[in-house]
Amino acid sequence: MEYEQSDYYLLLGSSIFINITLIAITIFLWKVIWLQYPIFIEEFQIKSLSDAYNIIQTANTNLILNQCGFDGLTLLLFEQKLFVGLSYYTIFYYLIMGICKISWNYLNDYQKLFVQLNILPNQDFIISSMLLLVIFAILIQIRKELQIIYIQMFTTDQFTNYTIRTLHIRGMDYDDYDGVMMMLEILKYLNDVGDPGTIMGISIIPEYSKLLELEKNRCLFKYQLGILELQKPLFYPLPNLSLIEQQIDQQLQKPFKLSGHCFICVDRLQTQLKLCNQNALTQYQIQLAPDLYDINWVNFTIESNQIRIWRTIILNLLIMTLLIFVTSPQALYQYLSKFPGLEFLSFKWTILIPEPFGRIIKNNIPPIILISINQIILYLLDVITQAEKHERWSQYHISFFHKMFFYLILNVLVIPAFLLQSSETLFNITYNGFNIQLQKAFDNQTNYGLYYITFLFYSGTGAFLVELIRPSELYFNYLSSYMAYYMRLYENDAQHYQKSNEFSVQYGYISAQMLLNLTIICIFNTTSPFILIAGLWYFGFRFIGDFFMLMVSKQEMVTSYNQVVLHWDSGLLSKLLVAIFNLII
Repeated sequence: MEYEQSDYYLLLGSSIFINITLIAITIFLWKVIWLQYPIFIEEFQIKSLSDAYNIIQTANTNLILNQCGFDGLTLLLFEQKLFVGLSYYTIFYYLIMGICKISWNYLNDYQKLFVQLNILPNQDFIISSMLLLVIFAILIQIRKELQIIYIQMFTTDQFTNYTIRTLHIRGMDYDDYDGVMMMLEILKYLNDVGDPGTIMGISIIPEYSKLLELEKNRCLFKYQLGILELQKPLFYPLPNLSLIEQQIDQQLQKPFKLSGHCFICVDRLQTQLKLCNQNALTQYQIQLAPDLYDINWVNFTIESNQIRIWRTIILNLLIMTLLIFVTSPQALYQYLSKFPGLEFLSFKWTILIPEPFGRIIKNNIPPIILISINQIILYLLDVITQAEKHERWSQYHISFFHKMFFYLILNVLVIPAFLLQSSETLFNITYNGFNIQLQKAFDNQTNYGLYYITFLFYSGTGAFLVELIRPSELYFNYLSSYMAYYMRLYENDAQHYQKSNEFSVQYGYISAQMLLNLTIICIFNTTSPFILIAGLWYFGFRFIGDFFMLMVSKQEMVTSYNQVVLHWDSGLLSKLLVAIFNLII
């Protein structure tokens, strides 16, 4: 759809007005729902909106690190630095564009011809290169700062303690109940390579996944019963504690089995490095032990490598089927609009509404519907990722990050913008034959830019709303903010083995979404300058929402030797380069 300049600014202004209204409503709901309960951040207490503003202003690296761990610090630092860097770039961009337009009137014919022949053809390349340079400079600065902070977290004594010399081993023989056979094999290997190290201790993990899950529920139910004695919210059911205790007794009567996992501690760092990098003990998978809060203890089960491989293959086939046949939210939206009773989703009825309100509705409502449909597909990807049964939460986040980034780039950016088949699935595009008209796609980028500007605005507003209001927690607690508040306190204070996916920070989801929106900004900033404003809106409100989500509601002291963050940062550099390089060339 081609837009007149007046229509373009009208639709853009309406999107900004609607998002500002949603932000105001979100702040009001947050104050009404959550600020009625005491919120503490170390010595600070949030009682009003002014207190919330002050905590954002005064928060420093040590406060964030102590409150939500190194991974949370990395996420917030990246969002903050990117917002500041894009702010400087946006000011510089508009300043240079203004100077160029003013200077154009003072050039002679020869100078204008020189600009048209040598500068204007390379304008997109120059602008994109400048933005990429800013982004990579920000990433390099963040990585250096994080390396310094990470090194300061560990003193010399900490590097020689038991934690840094503890190893996680998977593949123990199920009959080796005391671990003697495995330790003899390891000691024989160390003797063969001339290493004087020895094993100081061993901790063998039994197959208690089902029992552990029941114990988590029992502790949770006891806590809920205690809270419900003080106040009983409407429609909130009483947990069945007796049934859980019966199931626990049944599990305790079953014979003792090993999970095939254990932890050993060696006496030397050199020994630990040799065992992690060896290739002789092929029957064992030896790696550095993660942080306790990074371990998903429920997935420490009896399982052969063949089962793990086949499960991975089947789940990947399921993901490919999902991406091929149900790949595009636009396709689902088009199909739904053709169903009887859902024809109104085509928004053809907006022509009956007086101008300009009809166009405003047609421009703003579909992106919200598409974002909602997108969330459903992303939920299916999350379910599939959980079915992979990762033993570490960091592995789960990394796996979900890869799936979500590929899906978002394919369906939000590649198919609509480059294949010009926004209402078809990837299967239909392939079956009907490719008709890739890249030049036409680039010529229409301004029109697509308006859609992506709206997309960024609503993405930032949606992230702000979800992180502050926490609708999922309200939903799981039957819309009781009282129970949701105390359940959050329980989750924050719970032991490491009681951690659940529903209440953990979705680092993979947030990282993939930020990377997608950053790619959109890099692609469309040459033809849609307002994309920079929309990008600032997204990263600004994403930072505020994530700040209170991490600092207030989801306080997680998870480092796991920074596996999530380091992979996320290196993946961000490489994937962003791949996504933008072809466009610049």
